[in-house]
Amino acid sequence: MHLYVKHASLINNCYPDKEGEKGPRSSELSYLVFYATSRPVKLTKVGVFLEKKVERDIQKGKKQNNQVSLDIIKVLIEACHRDLNLFSKYVVRILNMVLDTKDVQLINLTCETFVVFANYHDGSTLGVDSELTVDYERLVQKFATFYDPSDNDDQQTTQLRYIGQRAMHAAVTSPALYASDFATQVELIMPPLITALANIGHPVDSTKTGPAPTNIHTGTVDKNTVDLLATNTFVLIFNKANGSAVRATLKPLFTFFDTNQKWWPSNLATSSMELVLDSLQPQFRYMLVSELLQQLESSKSGGENYMNEKSASIITTLDRLLNANIPLVGISVLEVLNSLFTHLVKSLSGHMSSSDTIAQQLDPNHNPDSEEMTIEYAVNHGLVHSIGGLASQIYYQNQLNDITGYIITKLRVGTALDQVDGLPVVQYRRIALKCLNLILSGTKQTAETDDHDNQAYPTSVSLDVWIPAFGLLTDRQSETRVDIADALIRYLDETSKNSDEEAELLSSSLDPFPKHMLNQHGDVMFVNALHQAIVDWAVVADCRVQDIKALYNLLCALTRRFGADGTIKAIPLIFKLQSLVQTGIVSSANSGGSASGAAACQRAAAALVVEWLDMIADFYGINRLKEYIDRIKRERILAREYSSVFLPETADRLAGVSSFEDVERGNTKTVECFVDRHLIVEIFSKDSPLRDEEDTHGLDLESKLYAEWGSEVFVSHERSFRIRTSRNMDDLKPKLTIPWSSTDYNASIFICTSCKDSFKNPKIMCSQLDKSRAVKVETLKEALSQSNSEKSDSQKDPIHTMTTLALSKRPKDNRKDMDSLLSALTFESTEDRSHSLVNPPYRG
Repeated sequence: MHLYVKHASLINNCYPDKEGEKGPRSSELSYLVFYATSRPVKLTKVGVFLEKKVERDIQKGKKQNNQVSLDIIKVLIEACHRDLNLFSKYVVRILNMVLDTKDVQLINLTCETFVVFANYHDGSTLGVDSELTVDYERLVQKFATFYDPSDNDDQQTTQLRYIGQRAMHAAVTSPALYASDFATQVELIMPPLITALANIGHPVDSTKTGPAPTNIHTGTVDKNTVDLLATNTFVLIFNKANGSAVRATLKPLFTFFDTNQKWWPSNLATSSMELVLDSLQPQFRYMLVSELLQQLESSKSGGENYMNEKSASIITTLDRLLNANIPLVGISVLEVLNSLFTHLVKSLSGHMSSSDTIAQQLDPNHNPDSEEMTIEYAVNHGLVHSIGGLASQIYYQNQLNDITGYIITKLRVGTALDQVDGLPVVQYRRIALKCLNLILSGTKQTAETDDHDNQAYPTSVSLDVWIPAFGLLTDRQSETRVDIADALIRYLDETSKNSDEEAELLSSSLDPFPKHMLNQHGDVMFVNALHQAIVDWAVVADCRVQDIKALYNLLCALTRRFGADGTIKAIPLIFKLQSLVQTGIVSSANSGGSASGAAACQRAAAALVVEWLDMIADFYGINRLKEYIDRIKRERILAREYSSVFLPETADRLAGVSSFEDVERGNTKTVECFVDRHLIVEIFSKDSPLRDEEDTHGLDLESKLYAEWGSEVFVSHERSFRIRTSRNMDDLKPKLTIPWSSTDYNASIFICTSCKDSFKNPKIMCSQLDKSRAVKVETLKEALSQSNSEKSDSQKDPIHTMTTLALSKRPKDNRKDMDSLLSALTFESTEDRSHSLVNPPYRG
């Protein structure tokens, strides 16, 4: 024993002499700890001696000594963790040697020692000491290999899996993870975690419950414990990642899916990415979308072929992430939108040519028949739905307008091309409108789910953003005209402020005065541009039955959206359409060489005017208008001048008819009985709830209704819709109440502005007086008398008075009481004063 130096003697004394004794001797171990803590420089020698002793014990098969050595190392690490770098190299070497024994008990003790070591090891020597770096990475790799992905679930295999996952958890929680080569360590840590997640039979994210079970004895572990530990480690590593570390952590995840062909079915990839999204710090979540888009770009097989399993899985994942109602702060919405829309057009142009097939691919209720059709559906529908999900990612003012404006520019308004990006222009626009509808639907859902008081930015699209798309209402393709009209109708209905309850209030005349909704400049521009497009649409060549129906529905949607203002502005438009019918412009523009077709188109346009007025009568509950319109309809039907397009009994027969030549063959009669504008204006002026409160006799409303559409008078009336006050200023003016309006004869007379019904119910008036806005008449008399007494003083020297008032400081406290306010009033003298050049007025 005397041959050894002191540190060697202290270490050897810690080992028990008899076989079967567990653990080091406590007193000798305490002495060794005291020696190491008091002389840290000796830790290097201690580490070298322990390494050599463990190597000899492994060769001789002394398992008990190796267990004691691991216990000694664990105690030294905890006691001398401040000087851990002095012997960390030897600790890692010892752990590597013990792992090679393949003994489960020693491996378990090694794992426990590694957990303690990883907790204190800051990694400052990694990257500096190349030998330590190599040994540490080899140690982590050995622990990672303990997770056996086979189906063998015996107790020993489960224990080794748990040991491996516990070591991975320790490596992730260690400060050394970010001290040196992060990417290399992550490539070693991630495979066993991903393999464990892939072997979980249930969705990955459902296991993310409770703390990580890292202190369970290996004899009591089961498969669920291992899965839970792996999931928590997976969550933890992404939660700690920041910046470039996010990309480095995602790289082995994508590599695993590529190598093992785990992209499809998409359940594993989608659930894993959702778990990643939940785990990442909020400021780095957008990077996951960016990385998935890069993977999508690299997944195309054979040029622009998106129809493969990887693309379908990535797009399905993007769909779930963008519609998960999780904020992606920092995401470039317009760049993502451009990428998704470009991928969508390329995927459809490469495989689809039939409009029916494209409609099926974009239909959310479509059920594919084969695996190939399933992949195609996942790609196309997933891209469209992902674009709609971007509407929930709002981070700056007018972002929704930018998103909508981007899609509208993709409509290619005014283009003469038959194909755009390999697709027929009609199908291309239908795809863009489908995306636009989903975006608008997403904005409505966001507005309904979010608390309006906490909304930082508006969750609706401005009306004037739509103006560039109105050119499609006069497109040469009837399908395009109807599609854009349907999109507008859906948008107007979703943003309508006139709910069914408000319509019932209007019809029951509970609100006798209109509620003005057309009070923004952008809204007025929208309505004016849309009315002009409607007039141009009515005389477009090749007008179809669907055009007339869509035109009628669009006019009705405008009324529901803008209420009284929309109705008043639409009256001149409606009679403009009737004038086009009367002058034969509509029939001549849409004759198509057939007399019956031209007559049918003329009858349909004339019936549109009648049907819209009938809708107005029902909307506002105007009985006189309803009776008059019913009489017009009966007369036309008897004379065979009413279009069967709007008759309920012919709806089934004309369901698939598009040409007016097939509506009523042989009927060449045109409309002779038109709506009387004078009578319509008279009914609206007297019986409708469209007259404002200040328009007592309805003259202002009558002038607006008589204005010719497009004339200067019509334009002048437009300005009245732009600037309106939402408050009735007359209600804020003080008013004197008469003494007999109150039953309290001892009370003072008050000026009340809050009670309009004082003459009807004086008790209610007196109980509802607002004292802050009431003035006693006695106070008013006192103030007037005081001001009269001060007239002489103010008349002596006006210049002095004005100078004094100008130089005096304004009081700090505002005069809120009416008494002080009235006392400050002064009145000019009514005495006659003679002024001349000798006696100028400024000399008093």
